[in-house]
Amino acid sequence: MKFLLPAVLLLAACNQPQSSAAVPADRVQWQDYAAELKGRIDHLAAAKDCTGLQQQFDIADKNDDATRNRTGHGNSELMGYIDSAMHGAGCY
Repeated sequence: MKFLLPAVLLLAACNQPQSSAAVPADRVQWQDYAAELKGRIDHLAAAKDCTGLQQQFDIADKNDDATRNRTGHGNSELMGYIDSAMHGAGCY
C-alpha cells in the first residue's frame, strides 16, 4: 500500500499535457512592428480565435525576409510568440 500513492502521483505527472516553451513578450522587438500587432495577437488569443492566430503566424512567416531586410532580424521571435498564444488558446 505504501507504493500505491507514489505510483499514482507518477502516473498523474506523466499524463500532464506537454507545454511548449513559451516565448515571452519581451523577447519580441515590438518597436519593429505595427503598434497594434501585440494587442491584436493577445486579443485573438483571449478570444481563442485559432484561425486569426494562424493568419497572423502565416503573415509573419511570409514577411520574414522583408522584416530581416528592414530591421536586421527575422520574425522567428514573433512567430514563437504567436505559437505560444496558439498553444495557450488551445488551438493544438
